[in-house]
Amino acid sequence: MCNRSIASETLAQAWASAQQVDHTVAAAAEREAAARDGLAAAEAHRLPNVSLSAGYTRLQSEPAAAIAIPALHINGLPFAQDEAYSAAVSFSAPLFTAGRISHGIAAAGAMTDAARAASALSKQELKLAVAEAYVNVLRAQHLNGVATSHVTAITRHADDVEQLYKQGYAARHDVLASQVALADARQQALQAANGVALASAAYNRLLGRPQDAPADLAELNDTEEPSASQLAGLIAAGRAQRNELAQLGAQETALRRQSDSVAAQRAPQVGVNGGWGKLQNRYLVEDKGWWIGVALKWDLFDGGLVKRESAQLASNARAVAELRADAADKIELQVRQAWLRWQEAAARIDVARAALAQADETLDLSRERYRAGLAPNSEVLDAETRRAGAYANRDNAWYDRALARLRLQYASGSL
Repeated sequence: MCNRSIASETLAQAWASAQQVDHTVAAAAEREAAARDGLAAAEAHRLPNVSLSAGYTRLQSEPAAAIAIPALHINGLPFAQDEAYSAAVSFSAPLFTAGRISHGIAAAGAMTDAARAASALSKQELKLAVAEAYVNVLRAQHLNGVATSHVTAITRHADDVEQLYKQGYAARHDVLASQVALADARQQALQAANGVALASAAYNRLLGRPQDAPADLAELNDTEEPSASQLAGLIAAGRAQRNELAQLGAQETALRRQSDSVAAQRAPQVGVNGGWGKLQNRYLVEDKGWWIGVALKWDLFDGGLVKRESAQLASNARAVAELRADAADKIELQVRQAWLRWQEAAARIDVARAALAQADETLDLSRERYRAGLAPNSEVLDAETRRAGAYANRDNAWYDRALARLRLQYASGSL
């Protein structure tokens, strides 16, 4: 593979840059923060609630009891003022909720775990997308180099044929055939150059850069070869480490806990309340004081509402459990497919290298035979086409192996 400058961007640097600007990762982080706030809100339900109240009341006349004492000329007995100020500080706290609050807290904690797994998953998906775009740029640049080299080789051969034609050693047909081959090579070079622009635009978009910016990327140096003994461990790692499974497992737990929390509403709910208050009233012996009390609430009949809501949540939890089992099977398939593609691409590299050496040798022999008048011009053109194809096959095998390796890391949860 060709050498790159020291300042070339590495894949790790590309990952870091993409995570700073990606909107999906930012949205997942906000959802994780929202889940943490939801957990804090759930925990707050078991803490006392303290409130302060104050007010001013103005009545048309002083309230009076309907008491008539003719001897004292009393037709009513006032018991409150026609205007008064009041203030109170009160508190309330749960004493017994049959697990309604504790299950709610556990559900919120599980939802936080699910959001955390979803945030990690979004980062892994972004890393895979960046890795694929990174490899596509390198592949396009190398294929563009092959296409450019092919144009150079055909041009040189076409010039040789033109000189031989002028000297009377080549036919006009050879000149025309060489020019047609050169035009075809230039077409391929234009397509290859456009492929570089397309791949670079997709890569730059992921990193939040101008899409027409040049991409100077460092080569991938992964030379690890696949081994049959790795597959079982990679499958086990995928089942243990993939964030999709962690997310679905946490969602299942959250739904089960929510079901338990709703079901607890059928049990008695006991709380304590109290406070201190003052009411401006000159007719009272004591216009301020403390109070405390215990409250019991028990819904004896609700038409089955709570039971059905709890059952609905439990059914959703079982549905998520089925989805998790299905996801685990799919992950095993993804790991196996990525490993097989890695193995195939690694084997193709050796074949491509051997074919490349043979293609170079064949081209040299064809040129010598053509100059000696022992081979037709078409043999040289075919040999050059096969040589360019051999270089392209080598580069494709190389980057297919790199891409398969990265996808295998993603599938096994280690990217």
